[in-house]
Amino acid sequence: MRMEFVRQLNTTPLSGLAALGEKWIKVIKVLEAAAERGRELHAYQQQHGGLLPEQYTDVTDLIVESRDA
Repeated sequence: MRMEFVRQLNTTPLSGLAALGEKWIKVIKVLEAAAERGRELHAYQQQHGGLLPEQYTDVTDLIVESRDA
């Protein structure tokens, strides 16, 4: 992602830099929120023997099957 940011920074006209900055601030906020959800999920699993909360669906088997196909 860092390389993509630098690429976009280098190819964006000066007039578009403010919009580019806003775009990447949003990307960072989404990533930070996802990381926090990951930490919360990990803590839940540690407290519940590795189980996922009810609202989650384990799709590991589907991923492995699609990768093997």
